[in-house]
Amino acid sequence: MRSALQIETYAIKTAELFAPGRYGADAVTWLLDDYPRLVAELRELRRRVDQIDREEADFDARLATLQSACRDILDL
Repeated sequence: MRSALQIETYAIKTAELFAPGRYGADAVTWLLDDYPRLVAELRELRRRVDQIDREEADFDARLATLQSACRDILDL
């Protein structure tokens, strides 16, 4: 189903930047159709960054423990 919408020129130009090879309403439609995939990928990236942050914190704690143990060995 198609219905006519009044879309500002700047919005069409912006959509054309993100939809290579598409122009006008086709670019806007493509961008709107692709939006759910983009949001899903962004959520996945955020989840992965959170996981990396947790792993980094765990690594930092282990490194601090190892450095402490090395200092204790040097003090012997």
